[in-house]
Amino acid sequence: MIESRVTSHEGPSNGSWERSPRRVTLRPVGTPEFEGPPRSRRRRSSNSPSPSETAAGFNVLAQAAVFYALPDGVLRSIARRLRHLRVPKGSVITSQNETGDCIFFVAEGRCQLAIERAAGHRVAVAVLAEGDFFGEAACVLSERNQASAVALSDCKLLALDRASLFAVLSQSSPEIAHLSRLAQQRKAAFAETAAQASWGILLGEAPVVAVYSPKGGSGGTTVALNLVGALSRRYPGQVLLLDLDLPYNHAALLANLVPTTCLARTAQTSPEAFEEVLLSAVLYHAGGPMILPGALKPEEADLVTPELLARAIGVLRRSFRYVIVDLGVALSESVLAVVDHVQHVVLVVTPEISAVKASADALEILVTLGLPPDQVSVLLNHRSPKPAVLRSSLERMLGRPVDVEMLFDGARPDEAALHGNILSLTDPKSEVTRGAETLAHLLEATQPLAAIAKGSTSGQVPHPDGGS
Repeated sequence: MIESRVTSHEGPSNGSWERSPRRVTLRPVGTPEFEGPPRSRRRRSSNSPSPSETAAGFNVLAQAAVFYALPDGVLRSIARRLRHLRVPKGSVITSQNETGDCIFFVAEGRCQLAIERAAGHRVAVAVLAEGDFFGEAACVLSERNQASAVALSDCKLLALDRASLFAVLSQSSPEIAHLSRLAQQRKAAFAETAAQASWGILLGEAPVVAVYSPKGGSGGTTVALNLVGALSRRYPGQVLLLDLDLPYNHAALLANLVPTTCLARTAQTSPEAFEEVLLSAVLYHAGGPMILPGALKPEEADLVTPELLARAIGVLRRSFRYVIVDLGVALSESVLAVVDHVQHVVLVVTPEISAVKASADALEILVTLGLPPDQVSVLLNHRSPKPAVLRSSLERMLGRPVDVEMLFDGARPDEAALHGNILSLTDPKSEVTRGAETLAHLLEATQPLAAIAKGSTSGQVPHPDGGS
């Protein structure tokens, strides 16, 4: 029996771990002994998972964001190569800066990833639950572990080593390329979080700005994403986009990010762990924006309840300088719940008869819900070179003036979406960028910023390119 020296850990809430070593044995499920992560040179004839374990492994793999698009046959082939492990609460599963070659999938329980910035000072960068995974950088990039992983509860893990993964998926396959991109993305996000040292950098509460379009195809998500980009140029790492364009929210995809979890999957999290789990679901874009997906699958949209949104928005307002919410189209119960928490609404309208009529109705609904007219800004988004409705006619139909106009930008928005670019970060000459900058200036003039915590030199996290 091989024993592993681990660090005792009782689920810290402040990112620090106790340093009392103890001897703990990691016991694989259904096998007589644990011999470490699986290696291709070992024969698995005696330790192959049982049919029930293979089925359980298949179900866990199907939940993983990078694998659920794979054909069932490929998933089953991977599931047969998994090592099933039981990990006691407090066990250190992987250590920072150590080499490894396994991806670990969480089948049951919760794990924490933390980076040690200095002796005795650890920063929690992620909390992982069922369906999440870690170790992908060590596996597909052959890099040392960026963070240590510790079991916050008794866990069941599934380990997949590099040789087994490449035995099923070619190293040149789109899936491995996708996994490599995710590994790079997570590295940047974890480094950013560790550098920031704490998510709670702000005092007071940030304003919540909702971007809403009552008609599909009006470009609401493009406006929201580029508004976040424009604000992030001023405050990198401090502006969050909460994507509630449910059930098909694509902001992360349009920003070339790979989500592994989302707001919906925090619904069953205990109150004491909710903030940590929620913030670990936030994606970091290299240009500065932060994005929190509402759901990863359409069926998860029902988990985003008004109660969950109230809890989440409370945490996000304490953690960021601006919270921008993409509300999508439908005035669902969740959308109406968000309106109760917003300080400003950006109404996106295109110069089309049906869109203007829907926007006029939406304005009436917002006023009925108690939102003062001066807390609503109208953004006119030109999606075609020749508008069907003139601006003067549109303003007359709405009964109020247009506050921001985003002129037609040719093929740039579509090309940006195709390449995963945010125009307000990459193309200063774009009409979308100019409109987003105008909107950002408007919000800065009308919405007070959350105060910077005392003791902070600037309140800003380092910009990826070294700027501010």
